[in-house]
Amino acid sequence: MTLFSTYADVKNYQYIGFDVKQIMQCFGENRETRFDANRSPVSYKGVWTSPINIHFGSDKKGLLIPDVSEHLGRLYMNEKSYEVLKDIIGNCGEFLPVKHDYGTGYMFNTLCIAEDVDGVDLNSCKRDEYGDIEKVAFFEDRLRDFAVFRTRYDNHGVSYCQPIVKEAIEEAGLKGLLFFSDLRRSWEAWQE
Repeated sequence: MTLFSTYADVKNYQYIGFDVKQIMQCFGENRETRFDANRSPVSYKGVWTSPINIHFGSDKKGLLIPDVSEHLGRLYMNEKSYEVLKDIIGNCGEFLPVKHDYGTGYMFNTLCIAEDVDGVDLNSCKRDEYGDIEKVAFFEDRLRDFAVFRTRYDNHGVSYCQPIVKEAIEEAGLKGLLFFSDLRRSWEAWQE
């Protein structure tokens, strides 16, 4: 089995932004409680009672709106992506409704954390002399029940997934998300 890290394909698709005024009205001004700034795996279902406004943007002209994307270790899904993924990832977090100029969708707040099942192989993880991550490693057999998950090792900043998620997205022709099986330097590969 191969695990994948996921990143927004910002070279070809627009990235997600939030209505900051609405976010602060819903979650307060403290960045520790705001969904758009805090990566912690906490539930927002109790406060996220109606769709949050998002927008898409880019410095480049002509980029498309993604079907599925990533933001701070969470996934954005349009309605088509939601239908494809809801039964696969639904037990790993919560679907939070969003709306934008092009329709509606969901932010998927991943609440499954690798450390909760002792799924991080700390002996194989590596950081450089500055503390930057060079390699993330997992005990894959311990994570088999998590279709998507995050880890404290990278401060919950990346969404990792099982092959079933990647396959479902590719088979449905959904666009906007990059997958990397090399977990060592995915961030650098994403920037190339």
